[in-house]
Amino acid sequence: MAGDDGQPPPPQGAAEPGQVVHYYFPVEVEIVGDVDDAVVNRVVERVFAELDREMSSRP
Repeated sequence: MAGDDGQPPPPQGAAEPGQVVHYYFPVEVEIVGDVDDAVVNRVVERVFAELDREMSSRP
């Protein structure tokens, strides 16, 4: 059923215009093998840098 503006109504529970929706999700990275702390720290930095880059590229 279309609304007054001819557009279909938003899905139930959808954000209204102007609302901000926050999504939270876990990120788990498993490093297998015998590596030193410096390698683990570089992996952590890389994962978060890539995640930040991707999230920053979205409107």
